[in-house]
Amino acid sequence: MNTRSRSAASDIAYLREMAEAGAAAPLLGGRFMILWGGLTGTVLIVHWLVITGVLALGASALWPLWLGYIVTGSLGSAILGRTIRNKPGAGSMGNRVQSVMWPVLGGGILFYYAGLTVGMLAGIVDAVFINTMLPVALLVYGTGWTIDALLSRQKTLLVPAFITLIACLACAVLVMTHWVYLVAAGAMLLGTFVPGFFLMAREPRELV
Repeated sequence: MNTRSRSAASDIAYLREMAEAGAAAPLLGGRFMILWGGLTGTVLIVHWLVITGVLALGASALWPLWLGYIVTGSLGSAILGRTIRNKPGAGSMGNRVQSVMWPVLGGGILFYYAGLTVGMLAGIVDAVFINTMLPVALLVYGTGWTIDALLSRQKTLLVPAFITLIACLACAVLVMTHWVYLVAAGAMLLGTFVPGFFLMAREPRELV
């Protein structure tokens, strides 16, 4: 083998090593999971307290509650997005897919919510049908976690996927009861908020 062939083989081996390292790069979405899991779980619990009368705020308090949720979550995501720009591994395939996939999935949930809202304001959809958002959202989250697990080859991420998909089933059964909000809250806290800390713990601290 001549010098040029050895050099080419060395370059190919180096590129392969870099590609494999990039594929195994830790996911950087943990902080977003903490934000949305904690925020959503908390708002769902407050929603349940309102509709069951534990908090005597009346149904009129639900609109500002959820609008505040959307605004707070959106601003929080924008701020957190700036904190991972220079993180090692940010350009890996898993992180690039994650950075696109989760906003798209979240946008899909928002569109579904908007459709129900328009229907309720128009008097076409009964207010109780807003409950259907919960199994739909959990199905989306479970799908997202499954994709993350398969792309990153991190089998531990199948745990939050399993939690949210089982919760989706439970919420579909309880969709016309007030218990659906507590089940969904528990799923978001256990299936998104807590796993977010594990993802953050695996993030690289510095360039190597």
